[in-house]
Amino acid sequence: MRSERRPFALALVCALIVSAPVWAQPADDTTAVDAFRCWRRLDQHAVRVGERFTMTVTCSAVETDQARAVPDPVALEPASIDVAPFEVLDGERFEDAHTGPYRFFQYRYTLRLITETSFGEDVELPALQLTYRVERRIGSDPALAGREFTYVLPPEPIRMISLVPGAVVDIRDLPPATFGDAQNRVFRANALTLGAALLGVMAVGVLLMGLTRAARVRRGDAPTVDRPISPFLVARRALGELAAVQRATEEQGWTDDGRARALAALRVAGSVARTGAVPHTIVGRDTAARAGQLRIRRGLLRRQTVVVSSGVTAAALVDGAGGSGVPAVGDAPLMVDLAQTISVFTQARYGRTDDVAPNDHRHDDADLTRALDTGVSTLKRLRWRSAPPVRAITQLGAFLAEWVTWKR
Repeated sequence: MRSERRPFALALVCALIVSAPVWAQPADDTTAVDAFRCWRRLDQHAVRVGERFTMTVTCSAVETDQARAVPDPVALEPASIDVAPFEVLDGERFEDAHTGPYRFFQYRYTLRLITETSFGEDVELPALQLTYRVERRIGSDPALAGREFTYVLPPEPIRMISLVPGAVVDIRDLPPATFGDAQNRVFRANALTLGAALLGVMAVGVLLMGLTRAARVRRGDAPTVDRPISPFLVARRALGELAAVQRATEEQGWTDDGRARALAALRVAGSVARTGAVPHTIVGRDTAARAGQLRIRRGLLRRQTVVVSSGVTAAALVDGAGGSGVPAVGDAPLMVDLAQTISVFTQARYGRTDDVAPNDHRHDDADLTRALDTGVSTLKRLRWRSAPPVRAITQLGAFLAEWVTWKR
């Protein structure tokens, strides 16, 4: 396998010596190792003519304070390596790796064979003759280069059809792992470790903030922050209340309680459509809602119970739809539909008319049912328009329209 082989004396830690011959010397513990070795690996041993394949050459050279093997890299450079009749398309050298007293370096080449006379034959990758010298150092004196040695990497056959050569033992044709692959894994591991550390620091910070707030709440000196309630949450709750009234009336018919609940939900929805905000009060978890109020639970970690109510009238909604107000969520048709529905239930609840529906008689149950169906469909539109993404897009569109008008 090699023309010459030179054993190299190297002092090693006892734990690294495995099945190696030991020189019998009482002064120190030495072992005979190869100063320079190389291995060749192909990603496939059976290729078609003109098909590209990869050849990887890995070498180890001993490097210690007293001596080191210095190979001549010219024979392995992609521009000068001799693998005729194969053609070298490109190649690269990876960063050297050091393990104990060894320095490993690796080259990867992309090869191909273009010939019309090699079909069905085993074509050999030629042997590589690599030269190296052993430099020795005694004390602090300069290193002295020894004579030149030659290491021969044996040839390797490649079948120029889909069959594997008979002399090949490994027929898996797996791409060899390279130093570059190892370096990429190290980079990804470092990046993931850094990300995990940052997330861990953030988690500890959030935990400390939570513990601090919990301690302040326990002592009773934590400030009370009354956050505004989400319009989407209010619109969804009002729609759920109307749906509950709808189911109840289908089973039991219309009652005074059903009219009052429907009117309260419609007025709360009217406040959302007109201003985007509804007055609310934080109450205890077991506190029941009074007449005209809706009870809402909000928050994921720190659950809160609030009650909302509104006294908006149909006339106020019509004025807002007509331009006297600036609706935050609802558009003009939605507010008109909602105003008509509120007018019907206001008359049915209190037995009098308002400015929008000047009638002198109570609505019958069929009218209430139709108005309730209209209210449910209107609140579905309101729920969609009050969703945070839709509101953001709507506000952006209004801002751009105002900006274009101002530019003109």
